[in-house]
Order: sequence, then C-alpha cells, then structure tokens
Amino acid sequence: MLGEWLAPMSVTEFVSRHLGTLPHAQPGSAARAVPWFDWGALERVLATQPPDMLIAQRGRLVEAPAPRSVSEVRELMKAGLGLVIRKSERQDRQLALLARDFARDLPGEVHIQLYVTPAGTQTFGWHYDWEDVFIAQTVGSKDYHFRANTVARDLPFSPRPDFSKVRRETSPLFAATLLPGDWLYIPRRWWHLVRSLEDSLSISIGVVPHAQPAAGDTALLAQPSARADNPAP
Repeated sequence: MLGEWLAPMSVTEFVSRHLGTLPHAQPGSAARAVPWFDWGALERVLATQPPDMLIAQRGRLVEAPAPRSVSEVRELMKAGLGLVIRKSERQDRQLALLARDFARDLPGEVHIQLYVTPAGTQTFGWHYDWEDVFIAQTVGSKDYHFRANTVARDLPFSPRPDFSKVRRETSPLFAATLLPGDWLYIPRRWWHLVRSLEDSLSISIGVVPHAQPAAGDTALLAQPSARADNPAP
C-alpha cells in the first residue's frame, strides 16, 4: 500500500531519504483509501463494541457520552467537538489490512487512529508523536503546519512530554493542505498542528520502529491538556 501511495518513488528510496528525518506529501495517490473512512465506514466503526474513543475540544479532553451513530457525531461536531478513535484496526477489516500492509513495508508496531474534526477547529495544539505518522485525508480538507524538533528531539521517551517547549522552537515552518485522496508523512518527534477547513475525516497510521520502545497509545493522545495553550503558527 505504501508503495502505491509513494509511486513513482520506491519504498526503499523513501526509507533512505525521508523516514525519521524529512516530511513527504503527495496529492491524490491515496485516493483508494477514501471509501475506507467515509461517513458510512464511521457508522460501522461506531457500531462495534467498544470503540476506543477520545472526545476533544480546543486541545482538551471533554467528558461526553460516546456517540454510537453518525447522527450523534454530527451533534457533537455542531458543538465544536472532535473525535479520535484509537487502534481502529481492531474495529474494521479494511483498516486491519491497511495496518498489516504498512507493517510489511515498515516493520514496527502499527496502529491506526481515525480523526473526526469539525470545520474551523483543531483537535490538539502543537505536539509531536513518538512514532512516524502517515495521514490520509478521506473527507473534507485540513491545513497541516509542521516543523523540525530541535528543542526536545533527543529526550528519552516519556508518557507525559512537555509540549510547551515548542515556544522555544526556531526551525523553519512548513505547511500543507490535504484534500480527499492526499496524504502526508510527518516524521517521529516533528512538531505539528492541524486545523480543519471543513468537516473532516482522516486516517492516521502510526508506525513505531522496532528499534525504539513501543509507545503503546501514542504520546499524541496521552496528555492533550499539555497542548491546549501552545501558540498557533
């Protein structure tokens, strides 16, 4: 699957030039993933027992009943709340196959998160992940802002990273807008911030290399409150 997304670049070339070091984006080459997470797919995932879900608003977790249908999700979105469904490869056969394919190309611990984000919002503030992240946009559009991590890159793994260090970051700022079928690779420990331009659905594939300790649930989702007041780009 990664080879299809990368073409004409090979997976070997990507690993050599980008993995763990430089972002990469391609328009349209993840189009086959669009129906894997549309509103109908979300309905099916929500019907599973029990989806591992977070509800967030402006960088903070929100206590709210977990939605069990798309209509309930849309009510939350009207209130500016977004969802993250973690380890969703456990809830959907196609997503399980996608995780398997990525693990074949990039050996490591692979988990898939599904993001449901209302227009004009950001689920989390500036943060970094311990794993390599591949995002496929499937519905709507999002702006991604990202930059190299020069202030916290070499710190040992922690379940409670201090994302406020981004305030000291001086590395160049990059941006990309993803439309359905587009995808973006963000290297592990790179800072990033995401804003939805429209009601959006996206698939996030996290790959923790075998060479580093597995983060389990991603650091991205471990302490969202630590990102709430981080500055916008």
